[in-house]
Amino acid sequence: MFLTQNTLKSSQHLRLSAWLEHGPFAFWLMQQLQPENVVELGTHHGFSFLSLCQAAKQNNLTSHIYAVDTWRGDAHAGFYGDEIFDTLEAEVQRDYPQTGFLIRSTFQEARSQFADGTIDLLHIDGRHRYEDVLEDFETWRGTLSNRGVILFHDTQVQTQDFGVWKLWADIAKDYPSFEFHHGNGLGVLVVGKNAPAPIMALCAAGPEDAALTRSLYARLGLINSIEYQLTFGPQNLKELEEQCHLLTEDRDRVARASELKDTRLAALQIERDEACARASQLDALIEQMRSSSSWRLTKGYRWAGHQLRRARHVAKVATSLIRRHGGLGRAASRLIAKLRREGPQGIFSTWRRAQEIAAVSMPIDSGDGQVYLEWLAKYASLDDDGRQAIRQEIAGWHNRPLISIVMPVYNPPLELLQQAVESVKAQLYPHWELCIADDKSTDREVRKYLKQLRATDDRIKVTFRRVNGHISEASNTAIDMATGEWIALLDQDDLLTQDALFYVAREILGREDVKLIYSDEDKFDGVKRYDPYFKPDWNPDLLRSCNYVCHLGVYRRDRIREIGGFRKGLEGSQDHDLVLRFSEGLTPGEIAHIPRVLYHWRSHSGSTAQSASNKSYAVRAGQRAIQDHLKRLSVPGTVEILPTSMYRVRYSLPDVLPLVTIVIPTRNGVDLLRQCIDSIRTKTSYANYEILIVDNNSDDPRTMAYFAQVQAQANVKVVRDERPFNYSQLNNSAVRTASGAFIVLMNNDIEVISEDWLSEMMGIAIQKGVGVVGARLWYPDNRLQHGGVILGIGGVAGHSHKYLPKGGPSYFSRGDLIQSLTAVTAACLLVRKSIYEEVGGLDEERLKVAFNDVDFCIRVREAGYRNVWTPYAELYHHESATRGHEDTPEKMRRFQGEAEYMLGRWKHILNRDPAYNPNLTLEHEDFSLAWPPRNEGDPTLAS
Repeated sequence: MFLTQNTLKSSQHLRLSAWLEHGPFAFWLMQQLQPENVVELGTHHGFSFLSLCQAAKQNNLTSHIYAVDTWRGDAHAGFYGDEIFDTLEAEVQRDYPQTGFLIRSTFQEARSQFADGTIDLLHIDGRHRYEDVLEDFETWRGTLSNRGVILFHDTQVQTQDFGVWKLWADIAKDYPSFEFHHGNGLGVLVVGKNAPAPIMALCAAGPEDAALTRSLYARLGLINSIEYQLTFGPQNLKELEEQCHLLTEDRDRVARASELKDTRLAALQIERDEACARASQLDALIEQMRSSSSWRLTKGYRWAGHQLRRARHVAKVATSLIRRHGGLGRAASRLIAKLRREGPQGIFSTWRRAQEIAAVSMPIDSGDGQVYLEWLAKYASLDDDGRQAIRQEIAGWHNRPLISIVMPVYNPPLELLQQAVESVKAQLYPHWELCIADDKSTDREVRKYLKQLRATDDRIKVTFRRVNGHISEASNTAIDMATGEWIALLDQDDLLTQDALFYVAREILGREDVKLIYSDEDKFDGVKRYDPYFKPDWNPDLLRSCNYVCHLGVYRRDRIREIGGFRKGLEGSQDHDLVLRFSEGLTPGEIAHIPRVLYHWRSHSGSTAQSASNKSYAVRAGQRAIQDHLKRLSVPGTVEILPTSMYRVRYSLPDVLPLVTIVIPTRNGVDLLRQCIDSIRTKTSYANYEILIVDNNSDDPRTMAYFAQVQAQANVKVVRDERPFNYSQLNNSAVRTASGAFIVLMNNDIEVISEDWLSEMMGIAIQKGVGVVGARLWYPDNRLQHGGVILGIGGVAGHSHKYLPKGGPSYFSRGDLIQSLTAVTAACLLVRKSIYEEVGGLDEERLKVAFNDVDFCIRVREAGYRNVWTPYAELYHHESATRGHEDTPEKMRRFQGEAEYMLGRWKHILNRDPAYNPNLTLEHEDFSLAWPPRNEGDPTLAS
C-alpha cells in the first residue's frame, strides 16, 4: 500500500545530505498528496528540495515548490558564502524553471508571502533547537490547507542542542503521524482534515506494517547513499593502490632492516663480551694503583683538582644566575636588594635555588598534567609581594592605555559568565573597560545578572541587542561601545590571569609601533589548569595552518574599525578571519607576542576548548577565512581541511615551471647515491629539474662506473672537486655553475617518499618573502629525523620532534603543519639562487662541515626573508651514512670550533628562537617544559 513504482526511481541530484535516505519517500508522498504549493524551511545544498521538484516533474504535477533560506548558514549547518546559493539557483533554472522557486530570506520574513490555508506540504528542516523549531511550527501552521502535511527532519538526533526530537514527542500524539528512524529521522505530521487516504493509512499502520514500511524505505534510501559514495570510487581506488604500493615498499624495507639488525646484534654481543673483559682488567689496575706509593704521594694534587671542579660548578651556577636575571648588572642589583630585604639568609636561599635550577632535570609528564601544575607552582606563583611590585610599576607609568575588553554574550552558564567577569575585575592593571553585548539571550537569569552588573562598576558597559545576530554581529556591537585605543577579546565563559592586562599594557608602552599583541594560553576545567599552548612569535605560515594566535588577542581599535570588524558568515572562526585580515600589510615588528599564559580557555561540555569537533561548522568557516585571505593577497592556492581540523594550503605552481638544480655532493657510497638518484627520477612529479652531482674525490671503481652511466641522462651532470672535504665549499662551487633559478641542497643519503615533494616545496618557495624551504625527513624506521631546526637546543640547535613515530602526536600538531621556522637542515632544502648568492652562500671558512645550514638560514632571515618548513615534502634520511660521526680528535676539535663560532656569532638569537618559546626546554627536542623558563622575573618567571 505504501510503495509504488514511483518510489523506485533514481534520484537525480545526489549530494552530501542526511536527506539522501528519504528521497524514495518524497517521491511516494508527492504522488499521493499532489500538492499545489510546497514550502521548505531550510534548504542548504538542496537535495530534499530538488527531490520534491523531481517528483513533481515525473508525476506531471503543476506544483509550485518554494525553498526558504538565507543561504548564509547557521551553527548546525555551518556558515558559508554565496557559492551554494548560486549553484542551486542555476540548477533550478536549468531543470525546474516553472516548478522550483528560491526565496532568500529568514523564515519570519517569508511568512507574510503565503496566505493562510494555501500550503499543502510544509518541510521544516532549517533551525534545530527546540524553541526555534517550535516557533517555526507555530508561525507556519496557519498556512497549511485542509489537506496539509508537515515533515520534520532530524527527529532522531539528540546530540548538542538539537531539539526536534523533543518537539516531535510533544506534538506527534496530537495529530495523525508516522516517523521514519533512518536518515536522522523524518516525522510525517498530518494537520489537514482531508489529507489523502493513503497518507492517513500510513499514519494508522499497525506495528507490523509500520516496521515493514520503515525497513523498506530505509533500504531504498540506502541506495542513494551508496550511489553517492560510488562517485568517489575511482579516487578511493587510486588512493588504495598508492597505499598498497607504499605498504609493499615498507614491508621490503622492514625485511632488509631486520636482516641488518640480526647482523648488528651479533656484532654487539661480541663487543659486549670484549667490554666486560676489559672492565675486569681495569678493576684490577685501579686496585693496584690505589695501593701504590704514588697514589699516596699525589693526594694533595687530587685535593686541588677537587677544588678546581668545585670552582667550575660555582662558575656554572653563577653564570646561570646572571643569565636568568638579564646580565651581571641586573643580577647584582637584585642580589643587593635581596640582601637589604632579607639579610644574608636571603642570599643563601637564592644561591641554593640557583644550584637546584642548574642541576634540575625535567620531570617526566605522566599525561595527567601534574608536571604542568608543579611547573606553575614553581615559576608562576604570584604572591602579595609580586602583586605589589606590579602595582608599583604601573603607578610609575605615564599615558597608561585604556584597554576595552569585548565580550559577546548569548545564554552562557550563569556561573561561568560571573567568573569570567570577576577575572576582569580582578586585574592588577586598572585602566580597562568591559564592553558586553548580549545577543538577545533567552535565559532570564543571564539578562538579570547583566542588568545588575552595570551598577557594580562604572567601567562595565552592557547593551542588549534586539535581534540575535550571532557572535560576529554581537562582537561588533561590543566594539562599537568601546572607547579605548585597544580591543581585547574575551569569550563569555573564559578567564584572564590577574596579570594579563599588566603585561599587555607594558608591551603597548614599550613598543610605539605595535598594533597586534597576543599571548600564550592554557585550559581550565574548573579545578585545574592544563594543556598549555606556548606559541612562537609571529608566524604567518602557521596562521594559515591554524589559528595559533587566538587568545589572548589584543588589537588596535582604529585598525579593527578600518577593516570592518568581524565578518558575518565566518561565525565559529571569526577570530581566525579577523587576525588574518588585521595582519595583512603589517610588518613583523608591528606584532608582539607575550610568552606568558594570560588566558584560560574554559573546558566544559560543548566548548571548543574541549573538542574542536563540538563546533565542526567552525572548521569549515576557518577554511573559507584562509581561502579569502589568499584571494585578497592574490596568492593562487587551495585550502584543505586536515583530519586534525586544521588546514593545509596547496600553493599553485605557474604554468611555466622554473628550472630547479638539485645539488648532491658525494664521495663513493654508490649504493646510497643510486638509491637517491633513482628515487628522484622515479618519484618526482615536478618536471623541470636537473641533478648536479659533486664528486669529492671518489675512488671506488663501482662509483666511477655509476658516474659514467648516470650522466648519460639528459638532466644529470657530474662535476669533480678534488679539494679536501668542505661541505660548504662543495655546495657553493656547484651553485655558481647551476643553471636553475632555484637550488635544492641535498645529501646523497636522501630517498624520496612523496612524489610531489618538489612541487610542494616550490609552491612555497615562489611565494613573496620566502627564503629557504625545508622538508620533513624520516629515519628509515619511520621515526622523525627532521621536523625543522630549533635554535638553542643542546647549545646551538636541535631538530624539532626528533624521533617522533610516524603518525604520533606532536606539540599542538606542529609536526604536521606548514610553518615559519628560523632554520631547516641542508640535508634537503630549497632556495632561490639569487637569495643564496645575496647572503653569500654557506660559510666555507668557519663552518666547513657543521652548522653551516643553520648559519645560512639565520642569515637569510636577517636579510628580511622568512624560512618555511613543510611536512608535505617527505623523504627518508639515512643520516651521516657516508661521512661518519665526529669521533676522531681532529673532527672533534673542528666541531668544537664551529660550535663556538655559532655561540659567539648568534648568541642574541640562539637562546630566543622566534619560532620557539622561552617556556619550552632547550635540553630536549620534544617541546617539553623549560626548568626554568627563560623569561624575565617580573616578579615571576611564568604567569
